[in-house]
Amino acid sequence: MSSSQSLIKLFFGAIFLLVTAHKVIGQTSIKVEIPRISERPIIDGIIETSEWESAVRIPVNIEVDPRDNVTADVSADALLMEDGEVIYVAFIAKDPDPIQIRGFYQDRDNGWDGDYMGIILDTFNDERRAFGFYVNPLGVQMDSVIDDINQRTDESWNAIWDSVGRITETGYTVELAIPLKQLRFPENDSIQTWGMDLYRHYPRDRRTEIHNQEINRDISCYLCQISKLEGFEDLEKSRNLEIIPTFTASSIENRDLAIGRDWKRENFDPEGSLDLRWGISQDIYVNATVNPDFSQVEADSTQLDINNTFSLFFPERRTFFLDGADYFDTYENLVHTRNIASPEYGLKITGKTGNNTYGIVAANDETTNFIIPSSLSSRVASIKDMKSKIAIGRYRRDIFENSTVGVLITDRRGGDYNNTVLSLDASIRPTDQDTISVQSMHSTSNYPAMVQSKYNQNASLTDSSHVVEYQHNDRRWDWRLGYYDWGDDFRADLGFINRVDFKHAVATLGHTWRWGGEGFFSRIRIAADYDRTEDQSGLQLEEETEFFLNMNGPMQSYLNGLFGGSETYWNGQYFDEQFNMINIGFAPRPNLNISSLIRYEDVVDFANTRLGYSKRWGPRIDYRLGRHFQINLSHQFQEFESEGRPLFKANLTDLRATYQFDARSFIRLTIQYANRERNVDNYVRAIDKISRDLGTQVLYSYKVNAGTRFFIGYSDTGFQDDIYNSIEYTNRTFFAKFSYAWQP
Repeated sequence: MSSSQSLIKLFFGAIFLLVTAHKVIGQTSIKVEIPRISERPIIDGIIETSEWESAVRIPVNIEVDPRDNVTADVSADALLMEDGEVIYVAFIAKDPDPIQIRGFYQDRDNGWDGDYMGIILDTFNDERRAFGFYVNPLGVQMDSVIDDINQRTDESWNAIWDSVGRITETGYTVELAIPLKQLRFPENDSIQTWGMDLYRHYPRDRRTEIHNQEINRDISCYLCQISKLEGFEDLEKSRNLEIIPTFTASSIENRDLAIGRDWKRENFDPEGSLDLRWGISQDIYVNATVNPDFSQVEADSTQLDINNTFSLFFPERRTFFLDGADYFDTYENLVHTRNIASPEYGLKITGKTGNNTYGIVAANDETTNFIIPSSLSSRVASIKDMKSKIAIGRYRRDIFENSTVGVLITDRRGGDYNNTVLSLDASIRPTDQDTISVQSMHSTSNYPAMVQSKYNQNASLTDSSHVVEYQHNDRRWDWRLGYYDWGDDFRADLGFINRVDFKHAVATLGHTWRWGGEGFFSRIRIAADYDRTEDQSGLQLEEETEFFLNMNGPMQSYLNGLFGGSETYWNGQYFDEQFNMINIGFAPRPNLNISSLIRYEDVVDFANTRLGYSKRWGPRIDYRLGRHFQINLSHQFQEFESEGRPLFKANLTDLRATYQFDARSFIRLTIQYANRERNVDNYVRAIDKISRDLGTQVLYSYKVNAGTRFFIGYSDTGFQDDIYNSIEYTNRTFFAKFSYAWQP
């Protein structure tokens, strides 16, 4: 029997067992009818009675956390109406002490720690996926896509909508207008039923979550419990088209210090690009891009990469890939679009018809980069001067009340290189508290001679991988049983799979106590975890026992602890690792958040194959001066000893100072500095004593909405090693970018 046949047999055998155990989940929901209006309100944050007198009023006054479904101490109301093209929502949030409102001018999608209210819309009423629209008291927008199947929220998704907020003497008011063409929903002429939740985030001494209906902690799904919104009958057909031309210009200077100290200016080459989003219908969308602008304008967050053997993860931010990205989600991350580094074109079709969700992506890439994983490390391979063509296909079928099965295919090829992955997956909820996830994957790969020699890969690889995980969550208990079998020759070159050639079994048991805010602690969770990992030959790689402690208390304080030990294999030897980690934070004032990571551990010194001792400290301070100015300062420090002598010290600092003029524009200074100092006498191989990197960026941003934006800025980067006595700059760039969202 072939590997693919074994894959299919295992998959459908598991589905059969899950189906026989399935119990339909039932939940009574609040029903709300949204009225149709003929005159549009003015979105200015002032809720005029004459404009909103036809709206349905819904109280948002049920505290779900930390107290359990009780009447909230603060009241709020939501007003809803629609005109066939736009949904209008107004929030009236009362506050006994408006001075304490955490409302600041910020860039969009950055107000999650403060006060805000929002509406969540499950537009297909399938209890699997929803859109979230949230606004802070000053009108700052946040939006997201909620994936209730994989328990993920994607905050990188952006829609084009209007909002204005105002702080008043009694609290704050917010008005928002959401065009229906920004949503996806079934196309029909009859009355539609959507899932809906109205939400208020109220952070004071404790973070309080308030909804318009109860949320039962003994039910693990969220969207299956929210209210039902009825209306939207006889919607007029609209020209659902969005065209975003983008112009990018940059002046770049580089210098190669090995050749000389003279700066070399690259040819000034302004570029234009065009993105198109077309709703063939309200439930089928086409995204296309020509000569796309995939430049990263804002700097990624810094990460420590010393004494680490696996590739680091960075999130996607690029517009073309973000719209409908969740249509390609599976339990394992087999589609990580930052692997598509420099495409010339892209086409994507995503849609949902009845119980069927589907998506197709076709693109090319002028560079071909991918992760080459192993059991104990991974690295990034690059095939120079090779273009590759990319195809991704996804189909998912909704079954029962809250379950799905699906298939995913990814393919990347160019010249004598190719990688193809076939995946079958299922997520089954047999009870209100239990979820079973199954995924079986098979890959075939062919690598050119350069990859074979440079990265020690065989010419042809084929293998399978399988994942089975069972999770239980209720108000007190949670547990997890998982088994993960990753084949030695499995590769997912379009995903983020940075480890293969291992079998991993894990069991976790946790218990949670809640006090509803009456005592010092509002929540305490303790948990124990045991896992064992071996490679495909049966060699034990790790046996680990961990204990977790999670606590929430006053001043929005939290403490997350991790303690344990493991027997870890590296380079032919076993080492007894011990680790102790605490992540602690609190907000002593409305404008100040302080947190820190503290970790002490006996850990493998990978560079020298011996046991070392590591101390890590990671403080972070977020401070706001008034409602416009903000400083975010984070630092990571690691000190490592091996054989009783210092091995290295690493310091990494990320400073961001932002002046936010209003909800649309800001100017920001970013400084990122990494300093690594090594005791070269304690290394078995030659290595630089000093390694320093410094990057600076000044950025001005003006955003009318998520599609119409203007950026201008300057950045430079430099480094220092043993050859140089100070930081030597190797790049400096002036850049400007403008995009305009045209909706004819």
